[in-house]
Amino acid sequence: MRLLFFIALFFSTNLMIFAKGFVVKDFDGDGKFDKVSINFETKRIEFILSSSDYEKQCSLTFVELDPNARIEETKKGFKMTNTIGNATFVSYFRYNRQSRRIELAAIKRTVVCADLTKENGETFFLVSTKELVAKWNSVDSVSSKVITLPTLKTKIDLESISLNNFNDSFLNKFNQLSVVFYHSKIGKLN
Repeated sequence: MRLLFFIALFFSTNLMIFAKGFVVKDFDGDGKFDKVSINFETKRIEFILSSSDYEKQCSLTFVELDPNARIEETKKGFKMTNTIGNATFVSYFRYNRQSRRIELAAIKRTVVCADLTKENGETFFLVSTKELVAKWNSVDSVSSKVITLPTLKTKIDLESISLNNFNDSFLNKFNQLSVVFYHSKIGKLN
């Protein structure tokens, strides 16, 4: 009995550790399982949809794919977490029934920097509304204390993108838009 327990524990631990690279779920709503995974050798996200006759499809190649990048299931799709430099990006994807593609729904970008005079905080972009919401911390120039800035919102022009056309260059483009917005707001505060 103990042997069975330890074997089950071993396999469940391995699944938890090594299952960070794929999700099996019915994304397209036809009652058949689909699969999304990260291929670390080719540096691409690979996916198979039952609605496209299980034809293997993939994203564009990532130049910067963190070895700790992972894919996790969400309620309506999946999310991919990838760290580039000091920014961690969580990209949320869901199946679009009209276009019959997996598309980006939102991005969350978190920056944690030891130098508090630089950007620290998070930005969230919702593709459907094109709204960017930012919550940052900064150092007050007068008191030299860390302060939480008010939540800032703006609209940015970032096109909708399917998983087939997604890679880290899209994340870098979003990163640049976030940095420009950050510097424009911090410049007004100082």
